[in-house]
Amino acid sequence: MHKAIDFSTNKLKHVGAWTAAIALSFHMGTAWAKDIKYHPNVTLRIGQSIVLKGVRSSNCGTTVPSWSDLSRRLPVSRLGSFSDGGAGTVRSNFCFKRYGIHYVPARAVRFTAKKRGTEKLKIFLDPVTVTVK
Repeated sequence: MHKAIDFSTNKLKHVGAWTAAIALSFHMGTAWAKDIKYHPNVTLRIGQSIVLKGVRSSNCGTTVPSWSDLSRRLPVSRLGSFSDGGAGTVRSNFCFKRYGIHYVPARAVRFTAKKRGTEKLKIFLDPVTVTVK
């Protein structure tokens, strides 16, 4: 049996608030629709690019970290360069354990191959091996 909404009370305001919250979550979901994958081992040809991983804010917040803040903390690569891969989301076990939030906003770190070789990098504590052929 379905309960009817009593339109004569303030219950409709609650329905409106929930509708707005759901609409906002869909809007935010489309803004950060890209799920950024972590690639610990990549093989590229010179000139190719790939997103190596996503970096979330340190407090599991709702804002995407800025590229200017992240780029200063990236390692130096002898085989290529890093660039902004855009905004998306990452699955974070840390944020899930601490706040119950699995997917959080993040900035993608893109790598572009420029020189042949293999190197091991640490990108925000995560190991990445890059091979350029």
